[in-house]
Amino acid sequence: MYGALMWKMLRRACATEENVRKKGFNIVSKCYLYGNGQDNMEHIIWECSFSMEIWNWIGGMFNLTTPTKFDEVIAFVKKHSSAIRQIWYISAFSVMVELWMTRNLRMYENINPNAEKFKHKILSFTKECGIRVNRTMKNCMNDLNIIVGFGIKGIKSKCSTVKEVFFKLPQMNQILICCDGAAKENPGDAGIGFVGRKSDGSCLGAGSGGLGITTNYIKEVMTLIIEGECAVSKHFIDVCFSLDSKTVILAFISGRIPWIVKNKWKNITSILRSITFRHSYRKSTSQLTS
Repeated sequence: MYGALMWKMLRRACATEENVRKKGFNIVSKCYLYGNGQDNMEHIIWECSFSMEIWNWIGGMFNLTTPTKFDEVIAFVKKHSSAIRQIWYISAFSVMVELWMTRNLRMYENINPNAEKFKHKILSFTKECGIRVNRTMKNCMNDLNIIVGFGIKGIKSKCSTVKEVFFKLPQMNQILICCDGAAKENPGDAGIGFVGRKSDGSCLGAGSGGLGITTNYIKEVMTLIIEGECAVSKHFIDVCFSLDSKTVILAFISGRIPWIVKNKWKNITSILRSITFRHSYRKSTSQLTS
């Protein structure tokens, strides 16, 4: 039932007095919740004093600001853990549906809205639906407070793994090129950057550039190819490439190279005498050798 009502609300197909007037009926429109506006979906869900009280309450439970439109309901939790996003969507969507149903009770059965009963109903419904939450939460107090607040149990936690890593300079007469790419979206505008160092730690140089619109994987592949061509142009023969994409490293070690760069990589390997790869854990590295 909730799903069908949500679809009607988002399509603005509910029988508000605003929609009735659009069909040619002359009626005076008023808000049935608090009587402080017109009876349209925008006012019922976001602008009525009763609705704003509910949104302030539910937003406070998630440490979020009060949403004023549906897009904000979706955007507010993009950086939260996947389990918290599921719980937010359950509770927020149920708030929207219950606001419409509360309006109907006031209109057809003359039952006044009660904020405390409304909140209790949202808490109960979200707790009942908690069994459907199949994602993981962060191991932090904010996520734990939300889980406890709704009385939901059985949510798995993603624990952080601590690894001790060290930065290691390249071998004698070897050049270390630390390179990485970045993109706004996948696909999206991408760019690359690199830093070159000698075996004694001195810096050979650094650079950056743009790749245009590409995917995350191709961005990492092109980063390696461009730095390889740069090493060839500088007449280096023993090179160690350090990058954070283990997928790309394993692909080049095993020979499963994307066809769009296969000839470029063949030209690079035909000139360089030795190629070594390092998989970077952020700023530190662990080594893989081809």
